[in-house]
Amino acid sequence: GVDELARAQALGETPVVRARRSDRGVPAEAEMVLEGRLTHTLADEGPFVDLTGTLDLVRKQPVVEVDLLAHRRDAFYQALVPGGWEHRLLMGLPREPTIWEEVSRVCECRAVRVTPGGCSWLHAVVQIRKRTPEDGRLAAEAAFRGHGSLKHVVVVDEDVDPDDPYDVEWAIATRFQAARDLLVWEDEPGSSLDPSARHTPGQKSRTSKMALDATVPWDTPHGPSHPGAFQRVVRVRKE
Repeated sequence: GVDELARAQALGETPVVRARRSDRGVPAEAEMVLEGRLTHTLADEGPFVDLTGTLDLVRKQPVVEVDLLAHRRDAFYQALVPGGWEHRLLMGLPREPTIWEEVSRVCECRAVRVTPGGCSWLHAVVQIRKRTPEDGRLAAEAAFRGHGSLKHVVVVDEDVDPDDPYDVEWAIATRFQAARDLLVWEDEPGSSLDPSARHTPGQKSRTSKMALDATVPWDTPHGPSHPGAFQRVVRVRKE
């Protein structure tokens, strides 16, 4: 029920003209305009490479019948290469604010990164300012609510850079204990883009989900008994 062209037009003043075969408005400076009809006929889509770099599932999708293609004399056609950086950015970046919003409901969220190593879709690092012993767990649970296709999440403190995979791994190495800080959920709704998930035709893919609370562990209500044990010693070299 949302007119996407109207939304796009609202972002800036763009002149529009009437399409040749309909009364729809189209951008006057468009490189190409396709006019056609969305039919009720379904056909196999794919298989195509998706953002994971693997072949996505073949799905039944509506067939579009193109009636007219209009284009500029030297039209520029921009293609999106499946599984490339642009594809991953456009898919993953919009999920960061939705994760942020959910995490911010339960604790103080400082940053969210949907990581490129996780295909910019399945993995995220959440940075929080920890104020209670349960904030790490609460942040992890909220992250999955913010992005339903998320599979693995790591929660870190403010002194850990979520954009630096070495920094995140350091936090896991020095602050994480699996028996205490590993959270696993089985048989959860997952992403159809994950080839390791369980796929049943006509049903939502199922997967296991995992969270690692790599924040400094608190053994008192107000923080760790020995906070200095978890701080990095920065060596300064005198020239």
